[in-house]
Amino acid sequence: MRSTSSLERAAAELHRAGDLAERRAGGNPLDPWNAMAGTIRLVAAGLDPMPWSTPIEPTDLRRHLATALKALDTLPPSDAPRDFAFWRAHVFDLAVNVDELETVAATRPDGAS
Repeated sequence: MRSTSSLERAAAELHRAGDLAERRAGGNPLDPWNAMAGTIRLVAAGLDPMPWSTPIEPTDLRRHLATALKALDTLPPSDAPRDFAFWRAHVFDLAVNVDELETVAATRPDGAS
């Protein structure tokens, strides 16, 4: 995987995860999933500011975040942008936050966030 495509792939995976998080919010701007969707998209833009065009099959949030991390981990250090560690840490934190939101949703009787 080329370096550029590693960043593009990670950003594309994050955009897809953002789409899924937005769907979970169900149009409610106060739902935590809506905030998660915006944060995911912000990190995606930090990795690659160009609109994403890489076709990505929809799976689930955790898988998209894991695939984004895997793509970032294939990036050779010599090709990484200066702020790479900052953005990679954010992707890792997003995965942790998604796990926490899913746990909260699973413990609620109505399944809501």
